[in-house]
Amino acid sequence: EEGPTALWKGSGPTVIRAMLLSSSSLGIYSECKERLPGLAPALFPKADSASTMMVGTTLSSIAANLLCTPFDVVKSRIQNQPAPSKGKPAMYTGMVDCFVKGVRAEGPLFLYRGFVPACIKLTPYTTISLILTDKMMRFVTGKSGF
Repeated sequence: EEGPTALWKGSGPTVIRAMLLSSSSLGIYSECKERLPGLAPALFPKADSASTMMVGTTLSSIAANLLCTPFDVVKSRIQNQPAPSKGKPAMYTGMVDCFVKGVRAEGPLFLYRGFVPACIKLTPYTTISLILTDKMMRFVTGKSGF
């Protein structure tokens, strides 16, 4: 009904979200591994200790969700908007329009709808993937991956 371009609805926010998710989770995990042992050596004895890795991945997951949830909300709204009737404009003309209309209609907290379920979903994934990548890099190269 909507044509082949409908396959690309929401691709802009999806790409931005992916970039923010990856860069924030990797960067924050790396910083946590570096800084936590200095902040609380009794709790985090080394950069590659289990406690450092668990807390680092959890913090990176929460931060990534804080950055990405607004883009998830906008992406979902754009992708789920009904096809406009002939001669009528679409509900949202793009990502910025969706942000502005959503904040005006529902307030700024609309951008964080689904934050808790997203954290519950992303934290185990982030923990497993970052720790596994770190351990594999250490095995293959002898150095930490982050």
